[in-house]
Amino acid sequence: MCLAIYKPKGKTISKQALMAGYASNSSGCGYIARVGNELKIFKKLVPFAEFYAEYREIEKDFDIAVHFRAATHGPINNANCHPFVMCDGKFAMIHNGVFHIPLTVPSLSDTGNYCEFVLEPAIKDGSYKDTIKMEKDPRWGWGMVVLMGADGETIIYKEKNGDWDNGIWYSNGCYKWGTMFTDADEHVLTPRRYSFWED
Repeated sequence: MCLAIYKPKGKTISKQALMAGYASNSSGCGYIARVGNELKIFKKLVPFAEFYAEYREIEKDFDIAVHFRAATHGPINNANCHPFVMCDGKFAMIHNGVFHIPLTVPSLSDTGNYCEFVLEPAIKDGSYKDTIKMEKDPRWGWGMVVLMGADGETIIYKEKNGDWDNGIWYSNGCYKWGTMFTDADEHVLTPRRYSFWED
């Protein structure tokens, strides 16, 4: 199960929570940060220490959506790390769950295919704003999505399936396992290079 997090500007995610999210979902990591009227994207298959060095530089000053991937469909590589960028960089999303969708582009995960063939067209025609209709799409299952726009818009689809904790939204509770980690562990957490689900 992946972990998706939404952190409003001014809030701080503890390092231990991030380490726990990474340790239990280490098939890639990334974030979307809204910087002014642009989206800054980080998505890589890297050790936790490299991710955290990038993340902590911008954490407090911006709205950020963080993602730790547990691969289900598609190869474990940088391309399939979240976020997925759409509409020439004006929108990006992270996802926790599995989209029940044909893998039209086999090199992309289920999320990558959903973004390319469903979500980006919905953004372009404006239908993505009908959150009730989007959330009832049977292709979603129980999954949750954080969609951020460069214009300041943030939508958490199926928000109620996750939890708000101290002003930060988490798609599931694996971030709570962070009490088992210390700062010394940051350099031993490395990405998984395999998956039982990998194509």
